[in-house]
Amino acid sequence: MNKKILSSALTIVLYAALSCFGQEFTPDEEYNPYEDMEQMQLKAEVPLEQQKELTVSFSTTVLNLDPHTSAYAQEAQILNSLYEGLFCYGPQMANPVNCLCTEYRTSRDKLYWTFTLRSDAKFSDGTPITSQHVKDSWLHLIATPKAYYSSFLDIIEGAKEYRLGTGSAEDVGIYARDPHTLSVQLVNPVSHLPKILCHHAFSVIDIEKENYSGPYKLVEQKADKVILEKNEYYFDKKNILIPKITIIQTENPEEASFLFNTGKVQWIDGECDTNKLLDKNAIKLERSFGTTFFFFKEGNSPYLTEKVRQALMEATPWELLRNDSFFKASTFVYPLAGYTPPAPLDYTDFEHAKNLMIEAKKELGLTEKDVIDLSIFIHEGTYIYQQAKMIKHAWARVGVNLKIDVYRGSGYYNQISSSKADLFTYTWVGDFYDPITFLELFKGDSNLNESNWKNEKYDELINKANITMDPFNRYNLLSEAEDILLSSGMILPINFSLGINIVNTEELGGWSDSPLNIHPYKYLFFKEVKSTSSFGIVALK
Repeated sequence: MNKKILSSALTIVLYAALSCFGQEFTPDEEYNPYEDMEQMQLKAEVPLEQQKELTVSFSTTVLNLDPHTSAYAQEAQILNSLYEGLFCYGPQMANPVNCLCTEYRTSRDKLYWTFTLRSDAKFSDGTPITSQHVKDSWLHLIATPKAYYSSFLDIIEGAKEYRLGTGSAEDVGIYARDPHTLSVQLVNPVSHLPKILCHHAFSVIDIEKENYSGPYKLVEQKADKVILEKNEYYFDKKNILIPKITIIQTENPEEASFLFNTGKVQWIDGECDTNKLLDKNAIKLERSFGTTFFFFKEGNSPYLTEKVRQALMEATPWELLRNDSFFKASTFVYPLAGYTPPAPLDYTDFEHAKNLMIEAKKELGLTEKDVIDLSIFIHEGTYIYQQAKMIKHAWARVGVNLKIDVYRGSGYYNQISSSKADLFTYTWVGDFYDPITFLELFKGDSNLNESNWKNEKYDELINKANITMDPFNRYNLLSEAEDILLSSGMILPINFSLGINIVNTEELGGWSDSPLNIHPYKYLFFKEVKSTSSFGIVALK
């Protein structure tokens, strides 16, 4: 998820301090290792008897805890605790840190990577984790039809062919050289491979039985509750302080706020009524490396040609559509330092749009008066419904009738692949700091591509970017690819994302802001109670 989904239904208070959210990401500058050191020192001083069960509130949804087919942000929070791979996310800025891998080296041409695995790595039943387990996990991921992230391993020799059914597992360049040595043969040099491998999809799993490679193990999963307990065989178990984590799900934002106010929940990672919160300082707003947008799906309507889409782009009331967005997006890729975005989608001209539509209809064998019927499929919510109505009203002026279909309940994003609608709403948060985490969604052979859109030039530019060693040239190629996507009229970017969590960091330590909206449970701990004032108010260290 990631088909990384952020809730659009939250009612939040925006503070003036959020003006910094309009800045570009500069991960290397923003990462502060001293903050990590301070947290680690504080964590080391906390007595174990101070630790207790952590309860986290999620919005109600059906949780898929299969690391190979999961695609949602809340699932990722859990899966990052149940499973780990060669690398995992760090406590701050999601920088990759070594997990099952102790070290790695690359050949001179950067095509051959060799990883050394920890000798003390074990599954939750005590079975040693070996390089064969890593190989089997990745091959299983590649062979899984609904694995969204398997196409990221196309960088490995033979992996794409195996994924598409034109090759075999034996031809994939993954080699278990001995129990603690894994080697990988790449098709092209990929300097950001450790960042990719942080994602839970590339974690180590036990193919044969239910086992866990991460700091926690799953002990119970019900419709409204998930319970995790500390994995006593985890290699770094001494630094996992919280013994038990319970995730509860609630449909009622007011209930979530009540549970937090009464101390029954220490972290709300989902919807809540912020107006009912007693401690406003617990509201944590953070830049989120994501974009909310609408996108078309090709193949459902015979009238949805590129020229029709381009006419619709000029008929779209961009300013009105983005009016309530705090961080407006007129391009697709979240702003990154060094990456120059293409020209924005922000031009509205109804008269020109009408002329374009007349030309498009003529090419389709339609008359000027013929109406093109399209449909938009959205999830429930007042805000998104109002946006759909704006689009419907605007496009009616150029001869398009847009039917609004609202999906009520959870699981909206799981319905997109089978829906016969033409337009959908989406929010995507990148998995590491690179434009490719966005552009992969529209690559022709990507498992993440829900649009069915294929463009040879677009794919060619991305493939060229993947083999260039010049970072400047690579970003230029990716920007050119994004320009093709925007010019095709396939997407309507609306806003760049904000993340929101409700957590009392005076009580819960190890929680850091993360633009990837990832807050690994393994780093969390309850701070030591230092003293109690004469007023009966507990002071925390």
